[in-house]
Amino acid sequence: MEVNFSAIESLLDQGKAVVSSDDASTIEWALNATREGRTATLYVSKPVLQAILQRYWTPKRVEFAGLRPISDDEIARVRSDFKIDIGGYANSLECPRCKHPYSTYDFIQQGIKEHGEEAVRSTFSFKGGVFQINPRQAPVCQRCGLIIIGVGFYSYLYNGPDGRPEYACGAVIVIVIFD
Repeated sequence: MEVNFSAIESLLDQGKAVVSSDDASTIEWALNATREGRTATLYVSKPVLQAILQRYWTPKRVEFAGLRPISDDEIARVRSDFKIDIGGYANSLECPRCKHPYSTYDFIQQGIKEHGEEAVRSTFSFKGGVFQINPRQAPVCQRCGLIIIGVGFYSYLYNGPDGRPEYACGAVIVIVIFD
């Protein structure tokens, strides 16, 4: 295995960390970090991502988050407008002001606005898997510009054309009820 130290040094110069670990330790670390509310993005092999997701996305968590298969219409729209092949599951949030549903299309559109088209394309063309732990990106209604808060959180489990997980999130879920 060849290690590209110049790429590692470039990341370190940006204030990032690079960690090498065995698969089992990475999976446990990711699940613990999710539970503990830490924020990180992991770039792992697809089998490691699949193992994390099998343990994270339990049936109760899927139900609570409202994950549903991404519709064929949305898949076609993303493919047509962004030239990204995507499938999988996501939930939808409704904008409290204009009632526009924030969906996968909106997530990608917001990502392009905030990070640039190249960064989004690179994420979706990455040969490994990406797992965002407690992502801090606030959904922004792509119709009226309102930051969507208080109506849940946007969750996603995107698959590539081969049906294998490619890009997903995991978040600690805390519910506080005040009387």
